[in-house]
Amino acid sequence: LPPDFPGHQNYCPYTAGAHDGGWHGPDTQKARRLARESATTNTPVTVWSFDGSEDKTAGSYLVRLLEDLGYRATLHPVPFGEYFAKAYDSRSKIQMGIGGGWGLDYPAPSTFYRPLLSCRSFYQDPASTPNWAGFCDPHLDNLASQAQAAQLTDPAAARSRWAQVDRIATDQAPYVPVYNDAGTV
Repeated sequence: LPPDFPGHQNYCPYTAGAHDGGWHGPDTQKARRLARESATTNTPVTVWSFDGSEDKTAGSYLVRLLEDLGYRATLHPVPFGEYFAKAYDSRSKIQMGIGGGWGLDYPAPSTFYRPLLSCRSFYQDPASTPNWAGFCDPHLDNLASQAQAAQLTDPAAARSRWAQVDRIATDQAPYVPVYNDAGTV
């Protein structure tokens, strides 16, 4: 969840230095160790990106990062329209890609969780899903339902449950947010 959002609590288990919930830089030693322990190093990984120079640069960065962790990574830049057609279709089996921003309709945690991480969002229409990660955790769906149900009657409990949902999803890392953009329309 973005900062200053209902249920947001600073939490970053992937940082070096102080463990105060904030990002302080990558813990590359831990990342390399975890990659080795996973027995997945030397696996080929294809990183999809848009043809545009900015997105291609981000994709190239991810390729270098994966190579540093021991993977055989390659960049696969495609035209903007093709990228989204493939990314929304889970049958494409894209291993990793650069995603655009997620625009929400109203400031509620459910506008992040339900479309991007719920089992329903993935299985409802796998050929056209915003759940690009193919993520499904029934326990997390249950917690999200409890949080949403509590929003009108017990907002404090709802915020606490959304923070729990956010923490569990962060630990499972179906997405790796690079930044939170703020703007007005």
